[in-house]
Amino acid sequence: MRRITLWFTATLAVAALLLAFQLNASGATGKSGDGGDHMPPAANASAIPGDDTAGDHAAKPGENK
Repeated sequence: MRRITLWFTATLAVAALLLAFQLNASGATGKSGDGGDHMPPAANASAIPGDDTAGDHAAKPGENK
């Protein structure tokens, strides 16, 4: 009985992992019509073009201003 239980549990675990892998590989996001690659705008982006005091310019290593 223990072997049957172990086989059944292992089979269910493999099936769950395969299902999760397939959903991840297909890009299922749960949103209809969404490609899944849309990123919202960064919160720290500068509102003024050319203004390097805000945004990610100051965070680059090796640049001293």
